Amino acid sequence: MTPTVASASPTPAVALDPHALHWPGHMADDVGATYGQEPMAFLNATPTELLLSGNRGTFRLPRTAVVKIRRGGMYPWFFGSVRLHHSVPGFPVDLQFKPLGTTPRTVLDALKRLGYPAR
Repeated sequence: MTPTVASASPTPAVALDPHALHWPGHMADDVGATYGQEPMAFLNATPTELLLSGNRGTFRLPRTAVVKIRRGGMYPWFFGSVRLHHSVPGFPVDLQFKPLGTTPRTVLDALKRLGYPAR
């Protein structure tokens, strides 16, 4: 599967795997971030790919391109997010996801159970 980037809304505008893990929240890239009480992004995870989508874009990260997944940095959510390190050319280097309704640790643990390099 070839990674793609395109505009998206926080409601899935892409075909989603009904068995995927799904978290609503916010996202950040190299340029900006989403904020608010309502989710403006989502993260879906399957054993083969991560899909981060919101009004900052849609980013499909094949499992083979995910280098590591860690707790997010100080900006923009004071360590309250998940940072996705990847090797996809043309994608923002800094992709972060802030889950709403759960903790970053819960997301990291679920991704680790799927076999991703999360800690």
